[in-house]
Amino acid sequence: MITRRSLGKWALISLLGWMIGCSQSAPDGKESKTLKVAAVLPLTGPNASLGQETSNAAKLLVKQWNETNRIAGYTLEYMAEDDASDPKQAVAAATRVVGDPAVLGVVAHFNSGCLLPASKVYNRAGVMAISPAATNPEVTLQGFPQIARVCSNDNVQGKAAAKFLAKRGLKQVAIIHDKTQYGEGLGKVLQGEGATEGLTIQSFDGISVGEKDFKALLTKIKAQNPSAIYFGGLHEEAAFLVRQMKELELTAQFVSDDGVYGQDFIRNSAEAGDGSIVSFPSTPLEKLPNAGEFFRAYEAEYKTPVVNWGPYGHDATLILLESIQKAVGDKGPESLREKVVKYARSGDHKGLLGDLKFDQNGDPINQQFSFYQVKGGKFEYLETISRAESP
Repeated sequence: MITRRSLGKWALISLLGWMIGCSQSAPDGKESKTLKVAAVLPLTGPNASLGQETSNAAKLLVKQWNETNRIAGYTLEYMAEDDASDPKQAVAAATRVVGDPAVLGVVAHFNSGCLLPASKVYNRAGVMAISPAATNPEVTLQGFPQIARVCSNDNVQGKAAAKFLAKRGLKQVAIIHDKTQYGEGLGKVLQGEGATEGLTIQSFDGISVGEKDFKALLTKIKAQNPSAIYFGGLHEEAAFLVRQMKELELTAQFVSDDGVYGQDFIRNSAEAGDGSIVSFPSTPLEKLPNAGEFFRAYEAEYKTPVVNWGPYGHDATLILLESIQKAVGDKGPESLREKVVKYARSGDHKGLLGDLKFDQNGDPINQQFSFYQVKGGKFEYLETISRAESP
């Protein structure tokens, strides 16, 4: 029989347990011996393969640091949350992550549409969030010191695309975008930069994510006789577009962005994707001089090779871990979370992608995009255009 006295006893035990748990997980408490790096990425949904590779890379690096006791006296843990590329889920996941006081940094979101609303959560909590892949320029223009990214932004990608199209003589361009902050934003950059590079933007049309029938739009575009169709969006819609372009015998060159780079596009577009051109941040994976050991460790751990976003997940995590290491050794009065933000934003980190120093907004100083063409089921490197070439 449960009496009032026994209820009081159990309430006291529960309270003591809660207090002990808080003491153990509080980042600045002397009893805290567990520090966490979190990730909020699309682990389900249309971008699951991209998010999973990014998460796997982050998880592997935390494991390696923990096994080698890189932060003496502390245990490192990795926790992953799924945002499914959905802004509402992103905000909910970000709220859960920052609610754990042991979390000192977050590998934060693949999609710009997720990071933009979630960034306010990280800002309020004072937690450093570094995106591996969110490219919308607005992400780092909010004035939040807790927000940065290791990928180049869409101002650079759009300008690089305009220069690439002009260099290839593809000057009559029809732009299609997926109405998202990412796809439409990128299309607008290209639209605005077109005149500078001597392009003629013949049309600017939006489609909906999840839509599959684009024949009416492509028939209209075919009548314009463009030399190129540029798509701002992700791989799923891109695959339907190139397949239907082939059915309609629309021979314009298909050019797209880093959201299309990956085996999902090649697999879903089948033969119709052959000849398509896409851009992707940085230099080709095989040209990264310091990435060989990471590639071997990743394949040994997960029994599959790195395809695209692994180095970005690795480097975002590396900055967080190095900043946590410095924060733990800093005896100043600020909280550990504040110190992590300070060291992440001010440090000159060296990663797989090269120098990882941020500008005043939280964008990487070294920004460039490479262009690839699909040939025989693979992406073949064409050329790289840097931020300096696309001011």
